[in-house]
Amino acid sequence: MTPAELLDDHARRPRNVGKLLNASAVGDVGSIVVGDALRFYLSVDAAGKRIVQAKFQVFNCADQVAATSAMAELLLGMELDEAKTVGPLALTRHLGGLDPAALPPLLWGRVGLHAALAAYQGGESEHDQDLDPLLCRCFGVLDETVRQAVSTLGCTTPEEVVNATGAGTGCGSCRSDIPKIIDEMLHAPAAAPAAHAAPAGPKGRIQTLLRIQQVVQSKLMPEVRSAGGDLELWDFDGRVVKVRVKGGLVGDLPGRGAVLASLEQLLKSEIDAGLGVEDAP
Repeated sequence: MTPAELLDDHARRPRNVGKLLNASAVGDVGSIVVGDALRFYLSVDAAGKRIVQAKFQVFNCADQVAATSAMAELLLGMELDEAKTVGPLALTRHLGGLDPAALPPLLWGRVGLHAALAAYQGGESEHDQDLDPLLCRCFGVLDETVRQAVSTLGCTTPEEVVNATGAGTGCGSCRSDIPKIIDEMLHAPAAAPAAHAAPAGPKGRIQTLLRIQQVVQSKLMPEVRSAGGDLELWDFDGRVVKVRVKGGLVGDLPGRGAVLASLEQLLKSEIDAGLGVEDAP
C-alpha cells in the first residue's frame, strides 16, 4: 500500500474513533456551536508516563479524520514527553513517507493532543496565553496572526483582516476585538531614536527574520531533533528562506523533504503566506 493509499485507508476506515470512557484527559479543538470541532481523548498508564489508548471524535471536519486517525495510532505506547514532539514530520514517516502536502495545513489532532496533554499535566497549552493569546477560539487564530496581517499584509480594515486570517468567521464574538488591534498597530507611537544611533537597516526584513527564528525554534526544532536531525537558517532575501538540514536527516531524502515542507507550511501559516523555503547548497 502506497503512502497515499494508506492515508486514504485511514479516511475510509479510521482507527480509534469514538468516545473513550474514563479517559485520563480530553482536549477540544474548534466549536460545536459553529459546527466544526474535534475532541481528543487520552488514557495514560498508572505510572503517568505512557499513552495506552488514544481516541477521537470529529464533528463535521471530515478533512481531519485521516490524519487524526494516523496520529492516534502512532501515539499508542509513546511516552508523554515524546508525544509532545509529534507533528507533520513524524506523521508522514508513520504513513510510509507521505508527501506532507497531503496533510491538512493545520493538524487539529495535534492541537487536540497538546490540549489533552496540558490538561493531564496541569500545565499550559502549547501557546502561552499571556505571550501568544488566542483571538478566535472557533478557528484557532492567534492574536499575533492578526497583528501580522496588519503589519505584513497591509490590512487596514476588519473586513481585510477577516478575509486574510479567517478570524471572526465563526461565532463572530471576536470581531469586536479586531478593530482594536488594527488601531493599536496603525497608531502606535514611534519610538524615539537613540542618540548617535546607527543608520536604520532593512527593518522589515530583520524583524521578519527574527520572527522566523522564533517560530522555527519553538515549533519545529523539537520535532526535527527528536528525529535525529538539525536545521540551520542559512539565508533570507525577504521572500525565500534558505536552510541547511543536518544530522541524521542529511541522507534521508523523504525526511529531508518532509522537514522543508513542514517549515514552509509553518512559515506561511504563522508569518506570511508569500514566504517560500529552499534547500541551501
